[in-house]
Amino acid sequence: MQCLECGSVKIRPSRLRLSDMPRLMLLRMPVRCHTCLSRTYTPLVLALRMRQARRAHS
Repeated sequence: MQCLECGSVKIRPSRLRLSDMPRLMLLRMPVRCHTCLSRTYTPLVLALRMRQARRAHS
């Protein structure tokens, strides 16, 4: 996955906000770019895979 703003591949799951609930119902999760800090939404499956990979590295 790549950031739509800067093209970086350093993307991580973002914290959930109350305003994210409608998108969560559509199976979209927030992600944030490490480089430019932009916040966008990705399919739930991709966000969960990122989260699992992050836990495996810890």
